[in-house]
Amino acid sequence: MSAVIPPGSAPAWAWARRLQDEAGFSLVEELVTVAVIGLALVLLVGMLTTGAIGVTTAGSEVQAETLATSQLELVKNAPFSPDPTAVPYPSLSPPPRFGIGLDVSYWDSGSGTFISTVQNEGLQKITVTITHDGDTVLMMEDYKVER
Repeated sequence: MSAVIPPGSAPAWAWARRLQDEAGFSLVEELVTVAVIGLALVLLVGMLTTGAIGVTTAGSEVQAETLATSQLELVKNAPFSPDPTAVPYPSLSPPPRFGIGLDVSYWDSGSGTFISTVQNEGLQKITVTITHDGDTVLMMEDYKVER
């Protein structure tokens, strides 16, 4: 049985010749293409990683600011304590991986500065330090006045 060639079409040997004459891509061209695609993927993964780290850092900073503000408000709403080492101000319970430090300095009218020795002149500087995984993220200060 012989193959029937439709009218107007080229014989089979012409098709075979055409397929043999078609030039493909060289190995070097293929390797360059694969290298460019690989580089693009590496850059994409790098950008996604950087973005994820940035979002995590920003989230930690926002949470630290919220904690510091809440702690300062808690201290400001508490009754004035002339000696917070004896009668400490209330403190928040920090979420996991966070820490809250509270430091009180006392106004000394003789030197005109805040000092760490307990003075009862009615003015205290409250410093809240927020840490995340042991690293200081934020320090915020405010004043408490005896009224």
